[in-house]
Amino acid sequence: MMDQIDDPSGNSKNYKWGVFYANKSDARIFVPKRFGFGYTLNFGIPYVTIGFIIILLIIFAQVLFHII
Repeated sequence: MMDQIDDPSGNSKNYKWGVFYANKSDARIFVPKRFGFGYTLNFGIPYVTIGFIIILLIIFAQVLFHII
């Protein structure tokens, strides 16, 4: 297990707007949350960002056009 000091997910400068973890040098897709339990996505990886946007667009389209 990595120490909090060595873990880049614990560094505040790797978070955009204090919420979104984005570190291109970190190859992990899922990183531990800074606070609490669970994991968050690494938006520094382009495929994660693209996938997240696609999911949001699908949800938006379903709400807007009432697609089931």
